Amino acid sequence: MEHLPNMPETLASFHSDLNRIQTMAGTLAQLERQHYNDLNKYEDQKLASIAVAEQGSARQLGEIKQLCIAMAQKIEEIQQTTPGK
Repeated sequence: MEHLPNMPETLASFHSDLNRIQTMAGTLAQLERQHYNDLNKYEDQKLASIAVAEQGSARQLGEIKQLCIAMAQKIEEIQQTTPGK
């Protein structure tokens, strides 16, 4: 990979950023799930509607976290086959 002299550093940076995004998404998903649980304690239709939106957000953030994990694993695979790591 002579045409990409900074490839190892670039991959390491991508990997680090994906780990940060994964952590943030996981934290936010957990908060959204807690909001869902808290809002469901009340018998109010508006709050129930907001709870459903929170649940959807938690699910999407969980998917983002899983995508980041998969991409970080792929980067690790690439790093293992890239000379000059």
